[in-house]
Formats: sequence, C-alpha cells, structure tokens
Amino acid sequence: MCGKFLIPAALLSLGLSLAIRADDPRHLVVDDAWSGATGIHFSGRLTEVRTAPESRHGKMRTLYQTSRLLITSGEEGSVTWRVAAHEWSLRTDDDGYWHLSTNPSPVLAPGWHEIESMPAASSSAGLLVVDPRNRFGIISDIDDTIMVSHVLEKRTLLKNSLTVPPTSRDVVAGMADLYRRKLARNDAPDSAPLFYVSSSPRQLTDNLRGFLKQNGFPRGVLRLKEISEASNESLFDQRTYKYRAIESVLLAHPRVSFALFGDDGEKDPEIYAELQAKFPAQIEGVWIRRIDPNPRRARFPNQQDTAALLSAPDSSASQ
Repeated sequence: MCGKFLIPAALLSLGLSLAIRADDPRHLVVDDAWSGATGIHFSGRLTEVRTAPESRHGKMRTLYQTSRLLITSGEEGSVTWRVAAHEWSLRTDDDGYWHLSTNPSPVLAPGWHEIESMPAASSSAGLLVVDPRNRFGIISDIDDTIMVSHVLEKRTLLKNSLTVPPTSRDVVAGMADLYRRKLARNDAPDSAPLFYVSSSPRQLTDNLRGFLKQNGFPRGVLRLKEISEASNESLFDQRTYKYRAIESVLLAHPRVSFALFGDDGEKDPEIYAELQAKFPAQIEGVWIRRIDPNPRRARFPNQQDTAALLSAPDSSASQ
C-alpha cells in the first residue's frame, strides 16, 4: 500500500502540525507473532494513540487519520506482553520498535493465541502455532493481489491509499473464498500457516487488519515492513525485504509446502522465481494476478495466472 509511493512533503507538514502532542496517550501496535523451527517471533511498536479510519469517514477525515498513522513518531519505553501463562518485557528502541525471537519456544497448543499487552494494543494480535499435521500453507501479497490498489497508476494508488478507508477498499473478488478452500486440505485449517507479506509500512497494520476482516479473509500472520531511521531496509527496496520475509517463513516451516500468490505490478514474479529456485521442494505453486498490460513484461516458468485458478471448478482449488 503505502510502501509503493512517496508521501508528498506538504502532506507530511500537515500531518506533523496536526498529529504531535506531548500529552497524547500511548498504545502498542502489536504485530502478529508466529512460532516454528526457528523459534518464536514477536514484534511491535510503541506510539501515541492513533486510530485507523472507518468506513463512515469521508475523504478528508480519512486523509487526516491515515497521515497521522504514517508520520507519528514511535516512543521509547517499556512494553510487556503475555501469551497464555507466559510473559515478556523489554524496552523499545528510539523509534518505538521492539523485537524478540527466542528458541526454544514455550510449549503452546496448536492454534491462535491472543496477545495481551501493556500498554494496550491498538488492535487484536495473535501468536500462530501451526498444527504439526498441517503440511500446506499460503503466502500472499496484498496490493493488487487481494486488494485492488492500481499500483501502475500512481495517482490512483495514492488517492486510494490515503483517502479511502481500509474497510471500503475494493477487494479482488473470490480471493478470500479461494484461500479458505485451499487451506481446507489441512487437518486443522484454523491453524494453517497463512502469511500476508506486504511491503506496506507497519504504520498501516490496523488499516490492513480492518481490510482483511471486513472482506472475510482467513486469519493469518500479517507481516509488514519496518520504516524507521534505524532500519536497514530501504523504503523503495521491495525486492530484498519481501525475499527475506518469505524466506524466514519457509525456514520456520520446513515440512510445509506453500502456494505463493502475488501480482505483476511490481516485483512479485521475480522474487517468487528466486525463491522457487532456492526452495523447490517447499513451493508447491506460484500464482500471479496479471495487471501489467505490457506484452513484454517478463513471465517465468512454473508461474500460473490467478485468473485461471479463480475461474476453475471449486474442486480444483483444494488440490
């Protein structure tokens, strides 16, 4: 979403003048966590309280609230979170971010475990412990894969991302149902390995959670990009970020085969081709939503069109 465009300087100035108040209360933007062969992974960000726009909000209100989410600075301080009987505490960095990876992981039953935090979370987050019987998963992009974003039309992309509430964004028809049907092949679909990996900034976590819930997508781990002075990830380097993020999922679940879903508006086909070459046994298939009208746009072997999958009989989607 927002990782794919520049925020105008005027918007930043407007947001800064409206957003920063010394006495604002704070909350935690808690990322979804996951557990696997590489341990258990937690992260989040401590910020002043900012809320995502709602469907009832008009364009100007949505612009105001989205800009506040994007430019609000993180807060250095102590955070505590709990999962079941387990509790962790640490201090954030200067930008408000915190991360914890620990191995071995605490023993937790398969399924989703809600994360409780202090300060309170901005929206519900959970820890996914994949049922060991589940051997199939999905890794999905968001923009122009499941959400209509028009990444090739920058003005439209900017307008939609900043002025349309996340719960009012257009969805790619059939994708939520497709994911549910494909994950149903697992013995325990509710704890299937499903990851939504996007180069949108983590500042928009609550926006994208709202979109996924509003449109009935199965629950999965939402992984977004850290944008901060301390991060070594470039704002514009989608390729390196997404490759590493997906690679970490594959390494954490070595006994799972994944279907990868993306689009050809930017670099998903190239990223997925590299991953297919490195993890041939773990990538069952790649499906690309074709939005680039350029006939010279590169296509890669063993990558199929999402449109064909959506138009196939129901039985084929669960294979």
